[in-house]
Amino acid sequence: MSYNKRVNTRILGIQNIIFGLLFVCVFFGLQVHAEDIASADIEVNVTPQNPEPYQDVTVDVASFATDMNTAYIEWLDAGKIVLSGTGRTAYTTKTGGPDSPTNITVSVTPAGGGGKVTKKITIYSSDIEVFWEAIDGYTPPFYRGKSFSSSEGRVKVVAIPNTTTGKGKTGNIAYSWRENDTAVPSAGGYKKDSFIYQNDVINSSDSISVSASSTDGLYNASKTISIPVVKPQIIFYKKSPNTGTEYSQALFNESSLTNEVTTIVAEPYFLNIRGARSSVYNHDWEINGEAVSTPSRSRELTIKTESQGGYATIRLTIEGIDSLFQKITNTLKINL
Repeated sequence: MSYNKRVNTRILGIQNIIFGLLFVCVFFGLQVHAEDIASADIEVNVTPQNPEPYQDVTVDVASFATDMNTAYIEWLDAGKIVLSGTGRTAYTTKTGGPDSPTNITVSVTPAGGGGKVTKKITIYSSDIEVFWEAIDGYTPPFYRGKSFSSSEGRVKVVAIPNTTTGKGKTGNIAYSWRENDTAVPSAGGYKKDSFIYQNDVINSSDSISVSASSTDGLYNASKTISIPVVKPQIIFYKKSPNTGTEYSQALFNESSLTNEVTTIVAEPYFLNIRGARSSVYNHDWEINGEAVSTPSRSRELTIKTESQGGYATIRLTIEGIDSLFQKITNTLKINL
């Protein structure tokens, strides 16, 4: 055999081998494309991640194993077909009540053939209530409203999960707290369903967030609330020797005093004086611009009217000794 023929024969043989390899690759490539995808190949995304009861929730599915846009997708909600068609990768529903799971099943059939794969999805709606109270914000007796916190005041926040998982078993739920977007690790943990903090002097409100999760993973809830920081104020009242302080009628400018001896009571609403902190405030009284001695009851001033007619201007300043921003003043002009 000549040299040229031997070369041609070898080239032909190499071409046949290459062709065979390409055939095998294409064949097996088609076989791989036609194989069934597994349930683990389907990724599920729920928005929002921790839905509340009776809230709209969207479920999206995706996969790197097949083209979901060309696949036939069928959605079942509580066992009933609610959505189906090619490329139906998202479904929106409404969650049930607390501790009532929403059961969704999604079935995917690849466009290139192969078997149908089914994935079950269970969504637990979780709710949590958050309450707060000002620990040291002062309000007078019989005050029916809520006590607010003023600058540098302490506030207690309590979280109450709306779930049977935590009723009577607070140890089954772990909590994490954030104050103004800053995590407070020391405040979180098992049974730590309350958080006490002192507000900042520069804030007009505080943002407090709590997240709660059960040990079995079935309950996950979070909530953020805004807690106002108010300016305290002094309100004056008249004290009667027979009925006590008349809280039903506050004294304002141009109020009239008809008795020869009248006691005026000053109530510093929302000032941080409840508890032990009440002893760290100075009370400075003035009558017509002249300072008077602080009474034994620092928030009560007794006035003796020597003659009728004219007026008197009463001024009170309450200032914290160890607190730079705890200072309030009010003036009352009364007719004699």
